[in-house]
Amino acid sequence: MINYTEFSSSMDNDDDMISMIIDLYSEEHGDDIRIIQNKYANQDIEGLFHTIHSLRGVLLTLCEEKATLQLETIENLCKHGEKPDVQLLDEALEEVARVNQQILTLTA
Repeated sequence: MINYTEFSSSMDNDDDMISMIIDLYSEEHGDDIRIIQNKYANQDIEGLFHTIHSLRGVLLTLCEEKATLQLETIENLCKHGEKPDVQLLDEALEEVARVNQQILTLTA
């Protein structure tokens, strides 16, 4: 989950900047779960690496910790051409889904 206090602090409590980053996350990464599942199913390890890398980067900006660590493990496997275990991927995507739900509450 996003540590909103830490995120807000890192943005100097600038509500406009916070909103812009949250909106950008929704626009750019709102469909990443489906994209990641598709790349995994199609054995597109390089594409999976790039999608995971980008998602992990924005989650770091949002001060999210759990999914970021899970995605880092997957990213490293993909970087070395290895297909991650489906259970590892599913657990990370469940956490990303929770983050996406949290984002919805922040934009409401």
